Amino acid sequence: MRVLEAEAAVAEYYTPGSTLGVGGMQLAAAPMTLVWEVVRRRIPVGRLVTSPSASIQADLLIAAGLVSEILSPYVGFEYLGLAPAYRRAVESGDLRVLEIDEGSLTHALWAGGGGIPFVPAPPGLDLTDIPEVDPEMFRRVTDPFTGEERWAVASLRPDTVFLACAVADEAGNVAFDRFPYTDRLMALAARRVVVQVEELVPAGALSDRAPGATLPAFLVDAVVLAPGGCRPTGFPGRYAPDDEALGAYLAAARDPERLAGYLAEHGGGGER
Repeated sequence: MRVLEAEAAVAEYYTPGSTLGVGGMQLAAAPMTLVWEVVRRRIPVGRLVTSPSASIQADLLIAAGLVSEILSPYVGFEYLGLAPAYRRAVESGDLRVLEIDEGSLTHALWAGGGGIPFVPAPPGLDLTDIPEVDPEMFRRVTDPFTGEERWAVASLRPDTVFLACAVADEAGNVAFDRFPYTDRLMALAARRVVVQVEELVPAGALSDRAPGATLPAFLVDAVVLAPGGCRPTGFPGRYAPDDEALGAYLAAARDPERLAGYLAEHGGGGER
C-alpha cells in the first residue's frame, strides 16, 4: 500500500477505457475526490459499475461525457430528484445501460471476489424481464443436482475500484467506520483498489475493528488522504450531505450550457 495524491493514484491504478467501480450508497460515502480526478484528467471509462444505488459519483462522470456503458440498478438523488445527466444520456442513446437488480449485482460481486465465474440467482428473478434485456449478465443454467433450470448471473471483477473509508493506518489497513454497503464486496472483487480516507492513524490503531469492518492492507493498492473528500455527499458519523451543493450540481446538470460552465469551473471542462 502507498499513500499517494489523487492525481498519482488515478494515473497509476486506473487504465483509461477499463471497468471502473465506484462505491458509496446514494448520498453517502461517494469517493468524490477520486471521481473528480477522473473528470479533471478527462479519462474515459469503458464500463462504470456502481453500488446498488448511486448518485453524483455516477452522474458526474456521465455528465462529463466519459462513460460508455453503465452497470447499475439505480442512479438518482433520492429526495432531491432524478439524475439529469444519466437520464439525458440514456434517452439520447449515448449511454449503454446493462440492466441489473440490486440482489444480482451483490451476487455478481460476491462471485467475483470468490473467483467463481457465475452464481445461480435466487428464485424470483424469473418474475422480472431483467435477464431478458441483459443477456450479457444473465444465462439459464441447469442445476447439476436437481436438473432444475434457473437464471445465473455472471461474476463481476472491476479493473479498478474507488472507495471512501474513514481511516487508514501506516501499514495500509483501512477501516470503514460506517456501514460498508457493497463497498467491501467491490474491494474483494476488484483487481486494483484505491481508497480515499478522512485521516491516517498509526499502525495498530485499527486492531479493535471487526474484520468485516476493515480492508486488510494486501487488498489496498493505494490510499489517498482526502478529509471531507466525499462532499457534496456525506460521510456517516462525520458530515452530512451538502444539499445546497448537490442542488447546484443538479441545476447545472439539467441544462447542457450551464453544465459546461459548471464542469469548467470545478473540473476543467467537458460535457456530454
